[in-house]
Amino acid sequence: MNRILLLLNLSFLVPEFLLCYGAIPIEQSPEAHFEELEQILSGLESNAPLVHEERERLKEKLAEVLLADSAQGVKLILNLQGQLIYEDRPDQSFLHRYRFFGSAFVKKPLYHWGALKAESEIARFQQSITNNNYKFLLSELKSITRDSYLDLVVLKNQFQLNTDTCQIAEEGLSQIAKKKELGLANELQVNHANTILLERQIALEDLNRSLTLALFRFREMTGWDEKLSFFDENTSFETLSEKYEFNSSTPQLLASASSFNMKKISKEIEVQKKRVEIAQSGLKPKVNLVGGVFQDQIPLASNEDSILRNNILVGIEINWPLWDSSKSKAEKLRALANKRRLEINLERESRSYRLELDGMRMQLESLAKRVRMTRELVKAAQNRFIISEVELESDRITLSQLMAARVSLDQAKVKRLESICDYIKLRNRYEEMSLMKYK
Repeated sequence: MNRILLLLNLSFLVPEFLLCYGAIPIEQSPEAHFEELEQILSGLESNAPLVHEERERLKEKLAEVLLADSAQGVKLILNLQGQLIYEDRPDQSFLHRYRFFGSAFVKKPLYHWGALKAESEIARFQQSITNNNYKFLLSELKSITRDSYLDLVVLKNQFQLNTDTCQIAEEGLSQIAKKKELGLANELQVNHANTILLERQIALEDLNRSLTLALFRFREMTGWDEKLSFFDENTSFETLSEKYEFNSSTPQLLASASSFNMKKISKEIEVQKKRVEIAQSGLKPKVNLVGGVFQDQIPLASNEDSILRNNILVGIEINWPLWDSSKSKAEKLRALANKRRLEINLERESRSYRLELDGMRMQLESLAKRVRMTRELVKAAQNRFIISEVELESDRITLSQLMAARVSLDQAKVKRLESICDYIKLRNRYEEMSLMKYK
């Protein structure tokens, strides 16, 4: 008993850093910058195919609760018969006649040692698990949708940067072609510039294919059939990328937390306790209340005719299984073993959950530093590109060197955006994990 209480208490223990937790800053919520993402998230419950499937599972569990409850209720059986009888009695004429019988029987369980009630409670625990699973699925789907949308933002931005770089490569090729006409460049330089342009166009096509595939998967997952615009009305996301100080909004501390798996395991432990009760009742007498009204027909003493009787009965029925070849004993042992296994699993899951939250917090601190470093990288790459443009105009560097500076700048900008999106993804997931409540 002490072990059980200890394990249940572990479900609510969290690390010291989770003693009070603040809401996530609005700037770090992707839907605060992209209005269409807010619309997609609000429509997930009605549009996403996975949610439709899980909603049917909820109905299935509700039916199982009704089915378990019905075992404790009254059962009424009505029987009606119509018969055509041909009789050939000695020393009497041949006779045929019609007769009708009716009967109704009622049965109500009175005392089954808590087994029927335990079955109902098991069904309700399983319904609660399914409800939590639906809530968890919706939460996970929203997190994945946010993450996928941010991945699309990165791909879209990368595609736009590569488009601009291709345009620069085209302009470079055009300038070298004009210089060749004036005798200031040779065929080798023109071919080299054309090679650079083709490489950029191939990279752009690869990005376009990746973006198209990612958009298809996003629509399939969310059920969203409208075109995505990625429209940021006030360019607030760009401001977030360039100026927002992520380290100023490190997750605060939380009062208590319990994961979906921990709550699910706790429910399953309760289910196994009820299965022990059911197994213990296996070889005990079961008492039922029975009653009925029925009709029958009996011959008269003279054997010349018969009469129709109406009968009423009320009584107690006792069913007492005396031996089941150790079936109930085996069921009890199995339920106890499952309960102990789940208690050990709960302890491990509680520890794992605390470590995961702690690890996510450390990752957030690391990602905040990475954002600051990638911003510095963008500044350095921007300066390099500006100087390279001037140097190219003065013919002190080649087009290849300019394009290398441009590609470096594009990569730096993509890294900055990826770092910011990774931070936002992790921060939102941390929020979902630590604040989600399950019944």
